[in-house]
Amino acid sequence: MSLFTDVKPEQATQLRRPLVKPVQAAGQLSLSRRTLSVRAMRALWFGAVMVAGFIWWEVILSRIIGPERVAAGRMARMVRLARNFRKLAISLGGVWIKLGQFLSSRVDLLPPPVIAELSGLQDAVPPEPAEVMLPLIAHELGRPIHEVFEDFDPHPVAAASFGQVYLATLRLPAEPSANGKSAFVLKRVVVKVQRPHMEEIVRVDLRALRTIAGWLKFYKPIRRRANIDALVREFSEVVFQELDYLQEARNAQEFDSHFARDTGVRVPRVYTQFTTRRLIVLKNVEDIKILDFEGLEQAGVSRREVAQKLFNTYLKQVFEHGFFHADPHPGNLFVQPLDRATARAWGVPIGEGTPFRLTFVDFGMMGRIPPAFMRELREFIIAVSLKDARRWTASAQRLGFLLPEADLLRVEQAVGALFDRFWGTAVNDLSNVEFEEMYAFATEFRDLLSDLPFQIPQNVLYLGRAANILAGMLTALDPAFNPWKALQPFARDMNEQRERTSRPVQDVLNEGVRLLRQTIQLPNQSEAFFSKALNGQLEIRAQLSTKSTEDLRRIEASVSRLSWAVVFAALLICGTMLLVNVSSLLGALCLLLALPVLGRLLLS
Repeated sequence: MSLFTDVKPEQATQLRRPLVKPVQAAGQLSLSRRTLSVRAMRALWFGAVMVAGFIWWEVILSRIIGPERVAAGRMARMVRLARNFRKLAISLGGVWIKLGQFLSSRVDLLPPPVIAELSGLQDAVPPEPAEVMLPLIAHELGRPIHEVFEDFDPHPVAAASFGQVYLATLRLPAEPSANGKSAFVLKRVVVKVQRPHMEEIVRVDLRALRTIAGWLKFYKPIRRRANIDALVREFSEVVFQELDYLQEARNAQEFDSHFARDTGVRVPRVYTQFTTRRLIVLKNVEDIKILDFEGLEQAGVSRREVAQKLFNTYLKQVFEHGFFHADPHPGNLFVQPLDRATARAWGVPIGEGTPFRLTFVDFGMMGRIPPAFMRELREFIIAVSLKDARRWTASAQRLGFLLPEADLLRVEQAVGALFDRFWGTAVNDLSNVEFEEMYAFATEFRDLLSDLPFQIPQNVLYLGRAANILAGMLTALDPAFNPWKALQPFARDMNEQRERTSRPVQDVLNEGVRLLRQTIQLPNQSEAFFSKALNGQLEIRAQLSTKSTEDLRRIEASVSRLSWAVVFAALLICGTMLLVNVSSLLGALCLLLALPVLGRLLLS
């Protein structure tokens, strides 16, 4: 007899009752056009109010009352906007919750008060009731729930923006016994099912998001530093991947194959025979959550070793596999403690504490890195490990992080200064840097900070998100975690591999050809140089740095203001003297001419 945990009698009857109209019962009928239109209008109205408020404060009022007074209330306005967005996202659900969760992890883009306001979206998704979701599960299975599961808890253990998760016991057929009777094997599983109408809702939400993004493109600083269309396109692609649980099952299998030889990484089994586009069944992972510090300490697991294992695992995902888990929040990572005998039998490394395996779940949000981009990322990491500012700047330019007109020399100088001061500093110590030191850096490179020649390239949207979440977890696990030291062995191996796989003979030949060409051209170039020098035709061209250019502009503006002030004073004095002593008409004319000069002086 089937056992349904915490199921009310009427719910159990519903689970066993054949579905007369499975599509309708499963909630798959299309939403009305009016409902979708109202949803889109609410999102667009919020976007329009946001853009209008931005134009009013940052463009119009900034010129009337001054940028300093506008900046004074900017943080309060941003927090209020984040609060209103959170309310809208909770009300609408769908893509807007996903977008809010994404933004709440971007500590590099948003200030802490805004992050704190948006972080409530991580746990604020209200679940759909059982009378909606249970028929949907039965429809996806193609049969009543009690025929597949020995027990099924109708209360979800998690409610996400696109789906809900339930605990159940799966009944699997076993090999027939000696007496010919068939038996069953029971497996504890989690069942993730998609909320109804999600594909229609996501399409409407993404259309509204693209419209709002189009409005943002009219603002030059945003358009200059980010390819809005590419970022929205990347976000949309990953969102649609999350809606396909068959794709999630394939992602889990691919991820598992990449770590087939790493006994310290575990991926739950996917029961593909029960998986559809809207439902996925996986083995239940009853391990310790990665940020359950009390549980880790009771099991004797070293938090420092967990942090190191997590860091190394992501280095492999990004720089070797080009396929990474893009949603590494604490609910998707677990630690499985092992006794030493089991660890030795499975080949799991044994460190200072209790041996363990790192478990990944939820493979709906995955990122892929193209081979060319991966090669540049490797170069980027090697440059960081070697504290090579020039190499870092060149790699950052090829990756697309720098604008075409960026002053590469100033960027290189700034990165070198940062390497000299902060290289080797633990993540937790970065927050303790003295204000005077940061102010001195900002003063030295104020031209670079005012120009901000950086942009957000394509293909880094989810990589940046994963890196931000990962940095927070590593610091929480091990406050003394030093990414510089942890990175060095991996970067050294990559650099050695790069040197081994390079073509030294071809490189030497290319360099020889280049030197030969220069040697042949040298006599002609020397003759042309000395000929121009002797004839007085030699020209020397120099390009001022950004800082020098800004200084010249300030000097030019000061000279202009001084000139207009002299003209105004002359007209004012002459007009007064003429008005009093000689001719009131000429004096009035001089004073009248002084008025536009005064206006020009005030505007300069």
